[in-house]
Amino acid sequence: MDQRDIGKFIASCRKNKEMTQSELAEKLGVSINAVSKWERGINLPDYSNLQELCSVLGISLNEFFAGRHLEDSEIERQSEENLLSVVKQSELDRQRKKWDRAFKLVVLAIVIFAAGRFVLAMNGYVPALDRMYIKEYGTGTVGDVDTDYFLEKSPDFEIGANIYGYAVFKKPAKAMKRLKQDYAEGIALIQQEFDLRPLNCHTYHFYSNYGWQITGGSEEARRQADFVTTFMDIYENSFR
Repeated sequence: MDQRDIGKFIASCRKNKEMTQSELAEKLGVSINAVSKWERGINLPDYSNLQELCSVLGISLNEFFAGRHLEDSEIERQSEENLLSVVKQSELDRQRKKWDRAFKLVVLAIVIFAAGRFVLAMNGYVPALDRMYIKEYGTGTVGDVDTDYFLEKSPDFEIGANIYGYAVFKKPAKAMKRLKQDYAEGIALIQQEFDLRPLNCHTYHFYSNYGWQITGGSEEARRQADFVTTFMDIYENSFR
């Protein structure tokens, strides 16, 4: 069963009846666009239209599915072929619907995953891709970074070195959460003085530039702001 052959057959039969697409559409109670799609082999008529279409065109169902006029001697053989063709088409349609559903589920899962990552990212919870490359953690010095200094601030500021030798946080999301809790005054001062957006994984690089330039605020707030800038240098490495 070839839809294009059936479409050409419908068009040929319509023309033999000296009908326009508009006239055929009116007889069947469908749109001209529907008739046009049938004749171009894009769609097939619904079952509710099929018998009436065959009646209007003066053809049998077997001839419709064969896409041509049949001799009497061909009818039985063609009936079997048409039946097999319809069964095969039905199976293909079923499989296509099954794969369409699976595809939609995959797309939905991707959208949900991406949306979740975006929400987490906006709050600083972005997994560091280089965590798999961390080769050591502990006390001492990594590059020019004193890890003990950060550990004294909080155990959440545990630092190690990646394969490039850069100092990185073991758990950058956890470190960022702790920074926001313990150094909120310094963060707010930087944000206010330089009119920055709220701190998250997309805006942190601005905070790495301005902390040491603070002139206003209390001494404690300026001290915190300075630490925020130092923190960001390591936080940035944690994602490279």
